[in-house]
Amino acid sequence: MTNNGLKVLIVDDDSVLRNVVMEMLTSWGYEGIEARNGKDALHKVMVDKPDLILLDLIMPDINGHEVCRKLRTEMNVLATPIIILTARYERDDIRKGLEVGASDYIVKPVEPFELEARIKTHLHIKDLYDDASAEKKDLATLLEISKAVSSTLNSRDILYTIVKCVGEVIDVDRCSIVRIGSKGVGYVVTTYDNPDINNLAIDLGKYPEIRSVLDVKGTVIIEDIQNDPRMASVKDILKVLGLSSLLIIPIILREEVIGTLVLRTSRKKTSFSPREVKLCQVIANLAASALTNAHLFESVELNNLELEKLAITDGLTGAYNHRHFRTRLDEEFNRAKRYATPLSCIMMDIDHFKNINDAFGHAQGDKVLSEIADLITNNVRKIDMVARYGGEEFVALLPNTDKEGVFIEAERLREAIKAYKCSGRDRCIMVTISLGVSTFPSPDISTADELVGRADDALYKAKRTGRDKTVEA
Repeated sequence: MTNNGLKVLIVDDDSVLRNVVMEMLTSWGYEGIEARNGKDALHKVMVDKPDLILLDLIMPDINGHEVCRKLRTEMNVLATPIIILTARYERDDIRKGLEVGASDYIVKPVEPFELEARIKTHLHIKDLYDDASAEKKDLATLLEISKAVSSTLNSRDILYTIVKCVGEVIDVDRCSIVRIGSKGVGYVVTTYDNPDINNLAIDLGKYPEIRSVLDVKGTVIIEDIQNDPRMASVKDILKVLGLSSLLIIPIILREEVIGTLVLRTSRKKTSFSPREVKLCQVIANLAASALTNAHLFESVELNNLELEKLAITDGLTGAYNHRHFRTRLDEEFNRAKRYATPLSCIMMDIDHFKNINDAFGHAQGDKVLSEIADLITNNVRKIDMVARYGGEEFVALLPNTDKEGVFIEAERLREAIKAYKCSGRDRCIMVTISLGVSTFPSPDISTADELVGRADDALYKAKRTGRDKTVEA
């Protein structure tokens, strides 16, 4: 006979009675646990978490009434049935026991048939209570997810709310949503144990449980990872992680599996219950539209970023364009004035660029422009801005850079370009540049246009006086 490993705690200072009751419990298929006094009982309840407690009323340290009160009020053990065992049939004792939270009482000596019947009855009541509590939690979970889906939250927030709710209501080590991509690639859109994960690409070839869902277009339960033939290729990896079972629910939209709800657990005794599977199937249905919207949002977001990039960059060189430079110039100049920090500008012009076009052709000239733009961009700080000013001219804005600093940076750029050999059709093309620099604050500069104008004047002077040099305004 078995009762699925249900635990019954017998608390009594009489060792003979404990032994007799333990033999009964074993014969009925229960796992018996002994406690010899009230203090021991409180410890055993916290450690072993019994499904039912048989509690003696009269004990030397803490009596049964006080143990029952502590369990119900201080230790929050509310659903576990407590049957008081008493040698005295005193109404006041029984009334007090029921008042402090006892579920029932039995008068000693204990009759086996009565004890078994009372245990079965109260465990059945506990099952009904647990089912009602679980159903209440499930309904609350579905309500929270439904509210999230119908709210103004973006799709990513909705999907994280889903895995968070599942992780809180079901005992799992990990709950994730995986979007199915193309060519055997999946994307972990969100996971309960790590909110920072977003669209993490994975090779579905390494996830046989997800491939099984795609094959059957239905729910897959892996009850024993180590002995399920579908998991043979990855069982050793999952064993190291301590995982024992998996539940994978397909997320289906218009008869196509667009994703999966993946639950992993290390539970040893039981896999996933029918209630848990049913709840996750309902949740997966709620997740379908949010997952689709998240993917669409991601695509739109990427497209918008690409369009924005196209709008602010020069099509030939990839540097920022003149229009965006003007916007950033005003922003940086206003910031420098507001916080009294220096702002420097470098104007640059490729020397004798017309000769390059004449000798090698305009296509090769365009390639030189592109390579020089890359060289300049890669040799300045991330906070600096490089733009194509027009033709073969480039400009750089250097926030928080004073007069001495900008001259050093300009010379470093000039030397780097002079040492670089641009790729030509049949030989390397040597390139030099002339540079003019200016810095705010300065008595001669009160506007953003004057900052650029002074650098342009210095550049013109550099070109008039021999080129391949840096001149300060």
